Amino acid sequence: MTISPNLSLGYLASSQAQKEVTHNEALNDLDALVQLSVASRTLTTPPATPAEGDSYIVGAAATGAWAGHDLAVAAYYGSWVFKTPKAGWLAFVRGETKFYVFNGSSWAALGGFL
Repeated sequence: MTISPNLSLGYLASSQAQKEVTHNEALNDLDALVQLSVASRTLTTPPATPAEGDSYIVGAAATGAWAGHDLAVAAYYGSWVFKTPKAGWLAFVRGETKFYVFNGSSWAALGGFL
């Protein structure tokens, strides 16, 4: 499947069966990533009972269902979906009341805003 260059949204193919699956996955990605707001950026294991639409920045040395997804955005839509951030992505971390920007290798706090 071909994906969009910035948010990695799946494109529909002209002869694709079950187009609604790809379309709905893209809507969930948009829901999670546009005006990105996460609960935490330091958890290394997923919460036991996430709510639909919960999002997190995966902490370093993650384990369990998050293993191998360090620094990615994890969003819960029935199961965990991971998006690899690109340089320039902004996220509001609700637990810290701070904005962070992905600089290409790490999430860095933005200064002077809050």
